[in-house]
Amino acid sequence: MQPLIHQATVLNHIEVKKDIFRIQLVAPELARRSRPGQFLQVRVSATYDPLLPRPISLHHIDPHEGTVTLLYHRVGRGTALLAQCKAGEKIEIWGPLGRGWSLPGDKNVPAQSVVPIYVAGGIGIAPLLPLAEAWSSVGNPGILLCGGRCEEQLVAVDDFRTRGVFVDLATEDGSCGHYGRVTDLFDTLPLQGRQPILYTCGPMGMLKAIHELATDKGWLCQVSLEERMGCGLGACLSCVCKTKAEQEGKVWTHSKICTDGPVFWSKEVIWDG
Repeated sequence: MQPLIHQATVLNHIEVKKDIFRIQLVAPELARRSRPGQFLQVRVSATYDPLLPRPISLHHIDPHEGTVTLLYHRVGRGTALLAQCKAGEKIEIWGPLGRGWSLPGDKNVPAQSVVPIYVAGGIGIAPLLPLAEAWSSVGNPGILLCGGRCEEQLVAVDDFRTRGVFVDLATEDGSCGHYGRVTDLFDTLPLQGRQPILYTCGPMGMLKAIHELATDKGWLCQVSLEERMGCGLGACLSCVCKTKAEQEGKVWTHSKICTDGPVFWSKEVIWDG
């Protein structure tokens, strides 16, 4: 399905924590076509300065209301401009883009015999909420393990709780939840005898650690990779990563995060390349 260019209306836009913003957009066709794990390219000004749009994950998709919601971190000039948008204004967005999460009922993903575990690092929680909503809709809401350097980096966790997800938190400074890293939380997982399937988004070091844990345990694991992007359409090749090659005679290949991902099975990625 080809991505579309939408002129979306800002319904509401709030700063939920310092430099973390949630923006809800009215875009009925986009909401109808979007899938958990996909992202948008967002033009942050009405001019071509800055030239490139900003890639932002879909945080909530509501096809009935015709809205999508984005959760983003104000870190540079582009997101600083986006943070100035007000309700009623229109912004240009391209999407939906990329390959999303494997959902309950998809190939190799049984709906009930596994327990979905969402592992978030900071703002990496953003694309995991639509996934949790999909699992909750089949009566299997799963577990969220969320970590950050401090409590200020833990956002949107109550949105998971209201959907029946069991939530466990970790901070490296001990200001909220477990004092340590999010990977420490695996020691006390309430699995109830079910096989986990891991879904994770966050810093690359965390993703690699989760992949290694999943490999050691024999668990399925998907990762959503974050990278600077140019076009978001697979043309500019600015967001490639090394993945294992399926072609005979080749060990690895370059995959485009914007079109082949951003979601990959962790075993596809070459982590030390």
